[in-house]
Amino acid sequence: MKKYYLISILVIVSTVIINSSCNAQKKYVNKAFTWAQQGIKLDTALKALNVASEEVTTKDWAKTYYSYGILYQAIGNSQDEQFKNLVEDPFIKSFDNYKKAYFMDGGSSFKTSIDASLISLSNNIINNGIEAYNDQNFARAFSYFEKAFEINQMPIFGGAVDTAIIFNTGLMAQRSENWDGAIKYYSEALKYGYGAGDTYAFVAECYKSKGDTTNFILTLKTGFENYPLNQGLLGSIINYYLLETDNSNEALEYLKLAKQKDPTNAQFYVAEAHLYDKLGKKEEAIQNYFKAIELDPKSFEAYFNLGVLYFNEGVELTEIANQIKDNKKYEEAKLVADKKFEQSLPYIEKSFELHPDDLSIATTLKNLYYRLKITDKYDKIMEVLNK
Repeated sequence: MKKYYLISILVIVSTVIINSSCNAQKKYVNKAFTWAQQGIKLDTALKALNVASEEVTTKDWAKTYYSYGILYQAIGNSQDEQFKNLVEDPFIKSFDNYKKAYFMDGGSSFKTSIDASLISLSNNIINNGIEAYNDQNFARAFSYFEKAFEINQMPIFGGAVDTAIIFNTGLMAQRSENWDGAIKYYSEALKYGYGAGDTYAFVAECYKSKGDTTNFILTLKTGFENYPLNQGLLGSIINYYLLETDNSNEALEYLKLAKQKDPTNAQFYVAEAHLYDKLGKKEEAIQNYFKAIELDPKSFEAYFNLGVLYFNEGVELTEIANQIKDNKKYEEAKLVADKKFEQSLPYIEKSFELHPDDLSIATTLKNLYYRLKITDKYDKIMEVLNK
């Protein structure tokens, strides 16, 4: 009987020691909680909670992380020099700990208090995101806006969707070259129709920046199917086929659609003319350049490209003439070539009038004036080139 009695005493003593240790650890959490609420001894409170988060008795205690949340929010709001720089991004850390406490066992008793804290914390995080954006620290701004989006998913906000926050999170990701993050949040914004066709264009650009041309063009086409009046999407599709692939026929199909939707847009006729020129269909190209000039008398591209078309024909005819050995036939062939240069001249002159600082056009004019023996204009253009 004495032996069993001794063992019972030892068990009781051990239990008392364990309970004392548990109470000691929770006591430190409670002290940290009080200091955080009062905004005092924040550095000491942080050390206490760091220890508590590692101890067996308090690392799974909801109050440990609720206290962390209050502490980090206090640090973020502190104006005391010894506290306000204790940790980096305290508001983000505050939310992460509030969220952990909110959903873990034993966290239900803190939910009302956490809900109240999240309202002000959400504003803190958004304001920090705006500040980072103004400082052009887009990666930091992305971190804050992403956290603001996460806060909005908490029950206190009732599933409310802030599409502006979602879109801006994507925008900050894009500006910090976080292409996957940008695609994720832009795509989320698209679920609610935010930004309409323009958001599709942003998603497409992110795919392009990643080197994913398949999803780039697929996104543009999907956007155009959903927003057929968006000229930006249509223009990007056309430019893709016009400039980045050798698929002139596909580009022509989309140009026909573009002209149907906006028949007075001179740029579409310029693009179509360029394609016809590329395909060797000179007459169709010329007709479209003339139509572009009719629609927009100041269309630099139409004047310049039309002039270059005639100029290049003149060069081709000159090369043919130079192969003729009979002098009389050579002179006749040269006159035909000169006619093409004469045709090109007024369009090159007009393009220079529209872009008077373009010295490459001035050089082309110099060569034309010299070839066509227009000495007075040659002298004037030389003055421009010699400035």
